[in-house]
Parts: sequence; C-alpha cells; structure tokens
Amino acid sequence: MVKDILNERIQLAYLPTPLERLVYEPISSKIELWMKRDELTEFVGGGNKIRKLEYLLYQARQKGADTVVTCGGIQSNHCRATAFAARKLGMRPVLFLRGSKPDKFQGNLFIDKLLDCEIHWISTAEYADRDSIMENYKKETQNPENVYIIPEGGSNARGSLGYVRCVQEMAEQINLDSLDAIFCAVGSGGTYAGLLTGLKLCKSNTKLIGINVTLTDSHEFSAKVKKICDQYYEMSLLDETINSDEITIVDGYCGEAYAVPTKAGMAYIKDFLLKTGILLDPVYTSKAFDGMMKESEKRNLKKGLFLHTGGGFGNFAYPSLLEI
Repeated sequence: MVKDILNERIQLAYLPTPLERLVYEPISSKIELWMKRDELTEFVGGGNKIRKLEYLLYQARQKGADTVVTCGGIQSNHCRATAFAARKLGMRPVLFLRGSKPDKFQGNLFIDKLLDCEIHWISTAEYADRDSIMENYKKETQNPENVYIIPEGGSNARGSLGYVRCVQEMAEQINLDSLDAIFCAVGSGGTYAGLLTGLKLCKSNTKLIGINVTLTDSHEFSAKVKKICDQYYEMSLLDETINSDEITIVDGYCGEAYAVPTKAGMAYIKDFLLKTGILLDPVYTSKAFDGMMKESEKRNLKKGLFLHTGGGFGNFAYPSLLEI
C-alpha cells in the first residue's frame, strides 16, 4: 500500500539530489554540517516544490485537467515551479498572486511571464480567502472538470508525499540516526510534514527542526502539519499517529514579514556563496540558515543536516539589498 501511494507520481525532478558535507566557517569548527541540495532538483522548476508537483500533477493528469490553478506571493517559488511543470506537461497555468502588479517583472515573476501565465492580482485581505477565490474561478470556467487546483505551496497530503520520498532518498545517502537534527525552512508546512512522516517510516529518531520564515504563528503551522500527518495515518501510510510534541517549529527568524529579507539572512547569502559556491535565497533558505546556525549553538548540536529548498531566482528581485 505504501509503495503504491509513493509511486503515484510523474517524474519532473532530476533525482537523487546530492547530499554533501559543508566546509563553512565559522560553523565547521563547531558542528559537522551536511546539506541536501534540493535547489538542484531542476533549473526553471527547481527547489523543493517540484517534488510535491510530481504527485499533484500526476493526479491532475489522472483527472484529465488541462488547466492548473494555484496561488502565492509575487515572488512565489511555488507558483513559478507550478507554472513551469504545467507548461512542460501541456497544461495552462493560472496564478493568483498576493499584491499589486509591479512596474518591473523581476525574479520568479519574470519567469512566470515567460511561461505566459494567466495572472490575477489579489489584495492581502482577499488572499486570506484564497481557497474560495480559486474555487470560484474553477466554477466560472467553461469546463470546471478540466481545472485542477493546487493549494498554497502544494502543501497538502498528496503534495507532501514528495518529502516522504525525499527522506527515503536521504537514508540511502547518510545514516539518518547519526544526525542530531535536520533543519528546513517552514513557509506553508508541507515539506516539514513530509519529512516528519518520512523519518517515521524510516524509523529514525532524528529531530526535525523547522525554521518559521513567516509571521504566521508556529502553533498554526504545527496544527497544519498534524492534520497532514493524521491523513497519512488514515491512508495507512503511517502505523500510528504523530503527536503534537513531536513537531518542532521555531519562531523568531522571519524578520519584519514574510518575503521581506533579513539583514542576517542577506549577509549569509553573499558570504555563503563566496565560501562554498552555493546560493541561498532571500525569503526562505537564508532565514532558515540563520536559524539553523543559532539553534545549533543553543542546542549544542554536533552533527546536522540542512535542506536547501531552492529559491535562487528570488535573488534577482532584491538586488539593492545586496548592495550590487
């Protein structure tokens, strides 16, 4: 049963992605740090979202969809990856983006335009009702049965299967129980839910620490993660439910707001690229990396793994913040 569910996907990413040891001061002298390079899953569609899309768009194809609708911020990595994958599979991408149409199309939004997405601009207040807005769009189309809706971040039980499978991939690359912790950014909760479920299936006791990169309270994300994990139990993917106290999502590293880079995060982007040749992004991985560095020291961790979830195109929307 588990094998069948995890095989219900269409191959979009180039897998397995590398897992490599980092040599980066000042942390290398304090902790043995490894990185799962999921920014390398693809180029235009790269990052963590494409693993989720393998499962979501498999279902879209099964339903005969020719249009894919999703939502996110102006610089949404998820929307860019969804638009790419939809076009690759011959589907039409429709995006509901939070904010106003800018004068210049940069970063992920530039790719969205290259992919000829149908874009609808909605306010922050409207975005709170995004699921209903997308459902109404579907109902009002000529052929609603051909429209497939993907939630924010692809973060539902089907999409999160991509990161259940990712843990199985990592288990073939490193001894998971040799790690004190695995770190990832949390922006919508699906990646974390998949990782946590994957660790359970691998019977690993390694701690999973999510770094909240939004102003949404971590308790809200924990509830969403719990809901997805409960669905996995109902699907018989998990033999037992996951308790809320097994979910660790840490606040305090978002800064002023979601999608607003932090000073510490931006400093890491440049320094990390110069010293390792690896590019972080301004919205997710730079904030999560800052959180990982500080939480590792607080918790006196000796060996950890950081999941690089991609987002490199986002840097092209914030050139002034890097003083370039």
